Amino acid sequence: MQIIEELATILNISKEKLERESLKTFLERELRNIEAEIYKIGSKHGIKSIFELDEKLKRGEITEEEMLDDFIELDYLESRRDDILKAMEKIQWQISLN
Repeated sequence: MQIIEELATILNISKEKLERESLKTFLERELRNIEAEIYKIGSKHGIKSIFELDEKLKRGEITEEEMLDDFIELDYLESRRDDILKAMEKIQWQISLN
């Protein structure tokens, strides 16, 4: 982690602040990317969540073949989004302590 210390010195900020801000930026970027992918799938099927996609399937508005790949991807993306949001909450909590 010598590079973090060197960059913190160059930027005249603490190593801890650089680490926190770097993590925060990374998570925000990941969240934007995931939300964009969720939006694309949602737009394709006219839905906002995996639950709505499941309901369309149950009502017979779409077939399983039409949506299976998107269903699996959407399930993964929504789970990943939840994990990122939890991580962001943890970082925010840590920031509030300092």
